[in-house]
Amino acid sequence: MAIRPPLKELNIKTHDKGFYKGFNRFVTVTSKILVILVVVWILSDIERSGAMLNAMKNWSYTNLNGYYTYSIAFYILVCLTVILWPSFGRIKLGSDPNGKPEFSNFSWFSMIFGAGIGIGVLTYSAAEPLWHLANNPDLIMSKEVILSSLSTNGIALPAGADVFAFYQDQVAASALAPIDGLVLPRSEEALDTAFRYSFFHWGISAWSTYCLVGICLAFFAYARGLPLTMRSALTPLFGKHLEGPLGHVIDISAVIATIFGISQTIGIGLSSFASGMYSITGITWLVTDTANPEPTTGALLLSLFFVMCLSTASALSGVGRGVKWLSNINMVLSFLLLAFFLIFGASMFALEMLGKGILSYVVHLPAMVFTVWDPSTELGNWQTSWSIFYWAWWIAFAPFVGMFLARISKNRTIREFGLIGIVAPSLTLFVWFSFIGGTGIDLELSGIAGGKIFDSGLTAQLFEIIGFMLNPAMAGILSTMVVVLLLTYLVTSADSALLVVNTLNAAGKVEVENGAKHIIVWGIALTSVIAALILAGGLDAITSAMIVAAIPFSFIIILMAISLLKALILDIARAKGP
Repeated sequence: MAIRPPLKELNIKTHDKGFYKGFNRFVTVTSKILVILVVVWILSDIERSGAMLNAMKNWSYTNLNGYYTYSIAFYILVCLTVILWPSFGRIKLGSDPNGKPEFSNFSWFSMIFGAGIGIGVLTYSAAEPLWHLANNPDLIMSKEVILSSLSTNGIALPAGADVFAFYQDQVAASALAPIDGLVLPRSEEALDTAFRYSFFHWGISAWSTYCLVGICLAFFAYARGLPLTMRSALTPLFGKHLEGPLGHVIDISAVIATIFGISQTIGIGLSSFASGMYSITGITWLVTDTANPEPTTGALLLSLFFVMCLSTASALSGVGRGVKWLSNINMVLSFLLLAFFLIFGASMFALEMLGKGILSYVVHLPAMVFTVWDPSTELGNWQTSWSIFYWAWWIAFAPFVGMFLARISKNRTIREFGLIGIVAPSLTLFVWFSFIGGTGIDLELSGIAGGKIFDSGLTAQLFEIIGFMLNPAMAGILSTMVVVLLLTYLVTSADSALLVVNTLNAAGKVEVENGAKHIIVWGIALTSVIAALILAGGLDAITSAMIVAAIPFSFIIILMAISLLKALILDIARAKGP
């Protein structure tokens, strides 16, 4: 029996006049209403709404940790399958066999990296290895072994005592025999696990999620000629039904996930930006406490207004101008910052951590990807606080990054898209974590920092590292460069998100007659959402909203993966003939 030809036309109705000319009015208006309702709900009772957002986050942590874990594992498996399977990987994401990519490899990678994760890496490359050095699953399991040994030997742990410090005291007093294989916090034994878990969160898991969405969108838009929008990726499953309400709901879910996913990224970036401004200027109102500086609400709101004005202006100039040039600038600045740490940081130590970390990551990746711990345990609490938080973040960020990757990747093959889109950013991030985080760890383990980097807030640790490496004048110059880099990443991420939202609302059209007006509206809407969440609880409230928004879109990505596999398999069957 002959296989029906693939669907190559999807008629998504757009308005033909007025303000919404060129846009699907149902998707656009409904998305705006939902965003407005969220802002009004938060501002109507800031304290109560913040508490409710936190309760929803805790519920998802308790009940959905297994779902998030296995969803990410599924995304990785499907993405690697379509990239590595020979007949799938060589498919070109374009209808013209002689078509050339729109952007050079450097500009393409710069935009992938800048939009995908640039803000987070500046904060977490310094902070995450330091945090995991003090607490990670291996350390927690070592603690459980110590508690079991103490119990077996009839030794009571004093109330409030640190388990590891008490264990070392007991061993030193010969009251307890040393236990082989323990990993102690902030020790050389914990280095392997500190980098392994950092790589786990920022490597293949993140980029497979982004690239899976991007490949789906690019395949159906450029190889099949369907609109560049989320619903198109589900045509093998739902066909023409996607022209109506079902398709509208899918695109609205993508818009909402994009708004809250980018809110999390911008929130992290704003906090780092404000911390950097304090490091440079010493203006005390920027932070709540000069001893342990955390940005004030006023500093975050002022930074937000400044960033969003620049982002909206950049988005108005389009991908080929503002976004492209800003991406190139922040990539150059990123390499300059990384070069500084390569030359003046703990280079040999970092190289050792890079090699050992990658090896440990690859060996343990299958087990880590499929492991789910009981959220009521300490291990489960760590997993929800770190891994599940990241999985929700990557899922909420995926419609934005995936759409943006698809937009800039026409005429590349699936294998090229996937290998460069997964391997290159992952390796770049591993280098960042090793050299910046490794330098911070070396300063602490050598005693130079005296615990000050450990005790700093997450968004201030990079500036603390710079402060210990350089004299005040040089530290000020380098910190200024970091602040400028943060600003360019913030602007690039926000303006790319505005362009993606516009494309979703315009039924996949990149250029729309009234596009500029809608970019301004969505710039105001995104600013309002982030400002409201900052008032409702700062980064915690933003994180809570992002995690809730990620839930519906996580299921849509699963459907997109199944749809892509079905389309590719049927294409092979059609090529073989009856």
